[in-house]
Amino acid sequence: MKNLKLFTLAVAASAILFACKPTAEEARKYNDDLIAIEKTLSEKENAFIATFADDKTVEEKNAAYSDLVKQANESVSSAEKMPVFDNSTAYLDAAKEYFATIKGLTNNEYKQMLDLASKKQEEVTEDDEAKYNSLIKTIQEKSDVILNKIQSEQLIFATKYNFKVEETTTETK
Repeated sequence: MKNLKLFTLAVAASAILFACKPTAEEARKYNDDLIAIEKTLSEKENAFIATFADDKTVEEKNAAYSDLVKQANESVSSAEKMPVFDNSTAYLDAAKEYFATIKGLTNNEYKQMLDLASKKQEEVTEDDEAKYNSLIKTIQEKSDVILNKIQSEQLIFATKYNFKVEETTTETK
């Protein structure tokens, strides 16, 4: 009789643990929440970058930069408030690192680019041009590293929770 009770208790415990496992739909929703934060930030980042490609005025560049700074701060804050999913932090940690990296680029490299672009044409030196090109290279390198990391963690997360990540196309930096 004692063995039957222990067996029944073990089966019940297993059923409870299995029932508590998150569903693919819950995981997909969590993924979508992180992607929504990333998408909003990417839109602001791309809008700022476009001011350079489209040869916008300094005022337009400054406005786009202000929007990017605000969004970078909001994205970091939103990610910090996200709960851990199923006791697994790898994907969330990668997302937080991604948002922090973009915030760092915004406060450093993008700010320096804006400062250089704010100079009058006759004040721009060869050193300024070299610095600008170096900033672009640094931004691309840092972006590539963190983007690869978050994409890798996202795929691991999707595989673990059995849902498919839909590929999207975004503008390149």
